Amino acid sequence: MGIKAEFRLLGPLEVVVDGGRLSVGGPRQQRLLATLLLNPVEIVSTSRLIDELWGEDPPDTAREQVHNAVARLRRSLGPAGRLLATEGSGYRLRVDGEQVDSHRFGRAVEAARLSAEAGEPAAAAQTLASALDLWRGPALQGLTGNAIEAAAMGLDQQRLAAREQLLECRLALGEAAELVPELTGLVAEHPFRETLRRQHIVALYRSGQQSDALDSYERTRALLADELGLDPGPELRLLHEQLLRNDPALDAPAKPSPGQARPAARNCLPYDIADFTGRAAEVRRLLELTGTATDTAVVITALDGMAGIGKTTLAVHIAHLLADDYPDGQLFIDLHGYTPGQRPLAPAAALDVLLDGLGVPPERIPRDFEQRVAKWRSDLAGRRVLVILDNAKDAQQVRGLLPGAPTVRVLVTSRRRMSALEGASSFSLELMPPDDAVKLFLRVAGAERVAGEPEQVAEVVELCGYLPLAIRIATSRFRHRPTWTVAYLADRLRDERRRLLELATEDRSVLAAFTVSYRHLAPAQRRLFRLLGLHPGADFDVYGAAALVDAAAGEVEPLLEELLDVHLLAQHAVGRYHFHDLLRQYARATAEREESPEERSAAMARLAEHYLHLGHAAEQVFDPGRHLGELVLGRRSELPELPAPAAVRDVIAAERLNFVEVVGHAAGTGAHSHAWRLAAALGPLLQRHGYSDEAFDVYDQGLRAARECADWGGQATLYRHLGVARLGTGDFGDALAALRESLALEREVHGDGPGSARVLSNMAIVHIRLGRFADAQEHLHRALDLLGTDGSAHDRAFFLANLGVVNTKLGRYEEAAACVLRALDIQTGLGNRFAEMLCLVNAGWIYTLSGRLPDARDHLERGLALGRQLGAKEAEARALYLLADCLRRQDENTAALTGARRALVLARQIQDADAESQTLNVLGQVHHALGDPEAARDCYGQVLRLGLEVKAVPAHRGLGRLALDEGDRAAARAHWTKAQAIAEGAGLPEAEEIARDIAALDRS
Repeated sequence: MGIKAEFRLLGPLEVVVDGGRLSVGGPRQQRLLATLLLNPVEIVSTSRLIDELWGEDPPDTAREQVHNAVARLRRSLGPAGRLLATEGSGYRLRVDGEQVDSHRFGRAVEAARLSAEAGEPAAAAQTLASALDLWRGPALQGLTGNAIEAAAMGLDQQRLAAREQLLECRLALGEAAELVPELTGLVAEHPFRETLRRQHIVALYRSGQQSDALDSYERTRALLADELGLDPGPELRLLHEQLLRNDPALDAPAKPSPGQARPAARNCLPYDIADFTGRAAEVRRLLELTGTATDTAVVITALDGMAGIGKTTLAVHIAHLLADDYPDGQLFIDLHGYTPGQRPLAPAAALDVLLDGLGVPPERIPRDFEQRVAKWRSDLAGRRVLVILDNAKDAQQVRGLLPGAPTVRVLVTSRRRMSALEGASSFSLELMPPDDAVKLFLRVAGAERVAGEPEQVAEVVELCGYLPLAIRIATSRFRHRPTWTVAYLADRLRDERRRLLELATEDRSVLAAFTVSYRHLAPAQRRLFRLLGLHPGADFDVYGAAALVDAAAGEVEPLLEELLDVHLLAQHAVGRYHFHDLLRQYARATAEREESPEERSAAMARLAEHYLHLGHAAEQVFDPGRHLGELVLGRRSELPELPAPAAVRDVIAAERLNFVEVVGHAAGTGAHSHAWRLAAALGPLLQRHGYSDEAFDVYDQGLRAARECADWGGQATLYRHLGVARLGTGDFGDALAALRESLALEREVHGDGPGSARVLSNMAIVHIRLGRFADAQEHLHRALDLLGTDGSAHDRAFFLANLGVVNTKLGRYEEAAACVLRALDIQTGLGNRFAEMLCLVNAGWIYTLSGRLPDARDHLERGLALGRQLGAKEAEARALYLLADCLRRQDENTAALTGARRALVLARQIQDADAESQTLNVLGQVHHALGDPEAARDCYGQVLRLGLEVKAVPAHRGLGRLALDEGDRAAARAHWTKAQAIAEGAGLPEAEEIARDIAALDRS
């Protein structure tokens, strides 16, 4: 049996499980539960919960406290505790909307609004009264927190709006005198609420208290003027004029007599489907647009969307809801703009049908088109008629069909955006939300039959791309095949190459709907559409599209925008285009049918070369002069402008998943040379910008491709990049293994030259991170020897900078500074801002250790600013923790704490274990200086758990100092002894200092 749990937010927070009210603990657990309930079904991150529970000053143990609070909350919820799930880096409360009173309230208010707009105020009033009965006091009464208080305020405003809506319904039902006392109290409670003021005045007037009504208006006017300096709004001013002239429009509505017949009307609407589901926001917006009419303008709403999105279904549903407002007729015509096998209906022929719908005899319909338009508009004058112009091809087909009377409402549906249709409100229909898509499946298939397969239902609607037509076709096939299970249906739909064929019944087909849209395109648009189907990524920009079709971006952009206008493409961000999943499959299948294998292969080769050139151009912005070998093939493609690092960051963020897919496609289709070169060009960009997972994917695919084509040089390059990537994530053993493989291959192919020197320099960095400084120094000297006089200035500068790091670790600060400053001069001359930033940070570190703190701070702050500008996250993290250490040494511990915390967040974000351990050591020292030994001990403990041996030296030294502060001399000596052993093994200069500390401890 399921858990019968109810969560109540409309008043004090309450939880009722199986009929019994539960206690959910103290204020912190209540705020935790409220935050989760305000975001039902969503994953709420731990960081967000920390912000809500502690604000801007969380304790260092906040994450652990959140974890403990969640555990306590689960226990207090009893059997409902299993609804609270841990997912990724956050938590999700898996509750159905019906289990939360605020959701039930909102749904009831929406239902009441629709009833009221459909002319059923009694039903609306009953629904609203039931909804308001859910309230037990102010929302989330007694709970604090920025997000909670904002949500509570919003719910309270919804409650007041619902009361106003209920009062409006009761006024429409003829109540007046009985409402005056209630409205008098509400006006006193909410004196600036003009809706309540208007209702109060109307109630007074209808109760025969005209002078009191006028007096109430004057008091309102004076209050607004005195308190706010404002005049009453237009509704109140109009009401005042009506009061002064005893306007009959203010009289109470007459109650309809029983059995009173409505006048006959010509209704040509298709039937409204019984299982219409979802689209609540769209229905509300379309109904609201009815109220935008002026005294002279006709209301025209153009509803557009892709094939199968449900435009006609929604338009017909809206028309039935509005039918009572248009008693002189409701007309519907299919203009066949996108009907398989039919030409679009000519405007003259369409007018023939529409005039017939008004009851005009054929002999009275003029032959001349202009006279026919005039006849249509004159016959509509003064009549309240609703017209649906369905399936329009374009604005030109529709213009002559538009009436001139403001009493006529027009709904136009089309697969094309009607931006050229003057005076129309454009409304683009999007895909169904997943929850609505599931509800549609359940309503059509029957909830009982699919009980027990909720995950399979969710998968089916996802495979249908949340497209209503596809869902209805899939569900119809399922419903008429009693032996099928939902799991079996999902299995049939998983095959992408057959999915469009599966989504077809006798008279409906997603494939046919798409084909009609495709055939309406011009030849250049068709070619672009089908070749875009070959793009392996999730989205693309104009430059990638231009590469596919071998054209200029300026020629391709208008074609993309046209595909966007006819809903064969979608756009989630400016300049980024993507397909609906089913349209992508259709485009790809069309390309395979209409393009030769040679042209498809050529298109993908152009795309691969485009990404090669893009990677090369992006790398030159960050690291000009870096050796790229034979990475770039083919003629240069047109690229986006990359004037500064910020532009490169944006491009990489947008294209990073495409990088992975393009490399994978090249590797999987036998384009091995393209695949490994793409990996070598794009992998370092991904790694540098914090996308480690994507970088490893790229390297893995590139290496497999290089092996397939037996390209030893390509393998050497990729193993070197992979080693650097593993170094960045702290996997030092794997890093050395990859670099050794690279060195062996490099020597096999090119001998001992600049390529081998680069690998040796990278290996030296690994040895530095491992604390093997003698090995690092040996590797760097060998690298400089191999570089000789023929090596590039770029390489020489990097080798010198690394040698400066080694000398720093060995305590040779003057030699270290000389190396780094020489490297800085070279890189500044080359215009290599990335390398310049690294040199600045290293110089700051050296000056910190040698006691030149003002110089250190200057270099570190310059390096940090440049790193942020470049978007180099690993270097930014390092600059942050080094600057924090410098500030600590200057006794600026509060600023040091802030900077070190930022470094820790960034280091964990980019999965840089070395930076994380370094930062934790600095944080431990800062907490110690600030008098928080427990926080310091926790930081040092985290360093030891990371397992990076050389980083344990400062951690053990810090733990020893903490122990000594507490009088535990034995523990202090044990920690320092461990630190000394590690430092001596690594050849660290700190070893002697630690030995002196131990000796001093023994003497005291």
